[in-house]
Amino acid sequence: MVHSSTPVQSTDSPEALASGGATANDGSILALGVEVNQVRACLLENVNGVYRLAAWKASPHRRSENLATAVINLCCQMGDRLGRLLVDATTAFPLIDSPDPVRFPPLSHVAVAASPRPPVRVWVAGLSSTQSMAAAHAALCSAPAQAIGSTTLDADLNVTELANALVTAAPDMLAIVGGFDDPAPATHRSLLELSRIFGQALSRLAPTQRPVVVYAGNRWAAPHAAEALRAVGGGVMEVVANVQPAPGVIRKSALAQACNFYYWRLSRRTPGLRALSQWVTPPGQMLSLENAFTRLVRTWMGLHELPELHGLYCAPLWWLHVWTTRGRSEIELRFVEPQTRPATLAQWPALQLVSGEWPTSLWAQPELFWWDRSGMAPMVAAVGQSAPRAMLQVLRNDLLRMHGPHFTSAK
Repeated sequence: MVHSSTPVQSTDSPEALASGGATANDGSILALGVEVNQVRACLLENVNGVYRLAAWKASPHRRSENLATAVINLCCQMGDRLGRLLVDATTAFPLIDSPDPVRFPPLSHVAVAASPRPPVRVWVAGLSSTQSMAAAHAALCSAPAQAIGSTTLDADLNVTELANALVTAAPDMLAIVGGFDDPAPATHRSLLELSRIFGQALSRLAPTQRPVVVYAGNRWAAPHAAEALRAVGGGVMEVVANVQPAPGVIRKSALAQACNFYYWRLSRRTPGLRALSQWVTPPGQMLSLENAFTRLVRTWMGLHELPELHGLYCAPLWWLHVWTTRGRSEIELRFVEPQTRPATLAQWPALQLVSGEWPTSLWAQPELFWWDRSGMAPMVAAVGQSAPRAMLQVLRNDLLRMHGPHFTSAK
């Protein structure tokens, strides 16, 4: 069976990092991380020409709390401890422009990596649990998504019961899949019926209760399925590439990307996150922690001239496994439940890079590995957009030291 990987936006090349890239004007760099249950801040300082991790602090936060307020309070606390001003209280903005650079040293750059909410809750609907629906579930494992329910088209499918089930489960997304890519109208009928039934069910939900609808089935049936959903009051349907366009062929990337985009769209609704995004200094952008970690694994493989690299980021609600291979533009991603090792990882290489607590009961430490116990590597990796050399120096010297029988110091 042929599987596709999930494409990831390219990261800084090893050559760009080695040449130094942006220097951040040799000034202080503030890196911020937002997780589901806490906010973190760390300060990177130039010490004798080498950037080091000078200070860091974390603080729990409630989901109802404004993130910008929580991060401002955290930065003020860390600044008080250091005896310096990191945030201008009057503007509620990082101290980038200082009226007195001697007394109040400004920050050169600010980077933010944020994953502030639980995964996207997805209801999967299809024609066969052993074909396209299985492919859809595989695609969801490549994104911050959780399958919370499923429906297979059959003669007993009841609109009222389906509507009640959707209200109870409250999915964020409905994924409709099914059929190989076939232009023959006869192959479209079941998908159109499935779309019509779900359209009727969705029409009975309040607008605020309706999930976004993503279609990843037979591409020839897509416009007709979208019309069938719309005609009965089910709303609009987003169409992406078929998860199983032919027998034995699975294409995960399009549905996974739809989940990624919707996760970010939901995240942007988190109170205060838009304000935090304005803190990021150009040319950087706010990244998800998972995106930043994926970039890190890809960069680390290139820097150490490895043929492949398997990394693990231990986030509060899920673990992200990343497998990158030299010469391949696509990267394998697997989101799994914490403290688990699914059978789908059986063919993956040895785990060599971990951010968070190393799960030694599940993954033995190999002869050569890198371990960031603090879990701060993803937020520092976000610094690489604007100050790649500073990012690399902090990761090498403070967070991702090389471990092994012949390596006792940072490499």
